[in-house]
Amino acid sequence: MEIRHGEVTKAGEGLRTALVTGASRGIGLECARELRRRSISTVTVSRSSGTIKCDLMPKGAPEELVKRLPPVDIDILVHVIGGSQGVTDTWAPSQDWQKVWRLNLGIAHDLNRLLIPKMRKRGWGRVIFISSSAPRLKIGYAPYCSAKGALEAYVGIVSKEISREGVIMSAVAPGTVYTEGRYFSTLKGAAKRDFLSHYLPIGRLAQAIEIAKVVGFLASDDASYMAGAVVPVDGGAR
Repeated sequence: MEIRHGEVTKAGEGLRTALVTGASRGIGLECARELRRRSISTVTVSRSSGTIKCDLMPKGAPEELVKRLPPVDIDILVHVIGGSQGVTDTWAPSQDWQKVWRLNLGIAHDLNRLLIPKMRKRGWGRVIFISSSAPRLKIGYAPYCSAKGALEAYVGIVSKEISREGVIMSAVAPGTVYTEGRYFSTLKGAAKRDFLSHYLPIGRLAQAIEIAKVVGFLASDDASYMAGAVVPVDGGAR
């Protein structure tokens, strides 16, 4: 099956189907493109564009999304949606921290509990998270880093429950990725040189396609022994 813009058309038998959240731009968009290059039929979800337009933050939104999916089995689930939600203050109220947790992990868990049981019954599945190098490096906003740290713990623990049934859960932990209009893409001159010399020995920002290529591997049969893996793709960030 090939799924684009809400239409379902036959494109051969035996194809796998992926669901990618946060797929309107950057890493999510490149992940969707990479999966399609691998002949994986791909459903994309974002607030602004994709197969399905949906804001997944409101209560019940993940459940509503699953109801709206085309009548196909989801074999591969790529959780790209994430961010700081603008919560940058370490001493923000706990309800603000909970918003960050929901965006980075809570939504994904709600989708997992609805879609992973079917993967387990079929004996094959891939669930891939986009994490961050921030928890390892101990840099960035506390709410965001804490949420990504929780995500990585979740991947390790849940993998133990599902890997025996052929469902492999893993994560990619990117470093600083070039995204048009974002802060790091605007750095120039001495500010850029200072940032690279302190944090990125490789001397450049990552391109989203470099992250997507690793996601493509983790979505494949070749990743059958990658249960619980958190793969850094950070240019040797320190």
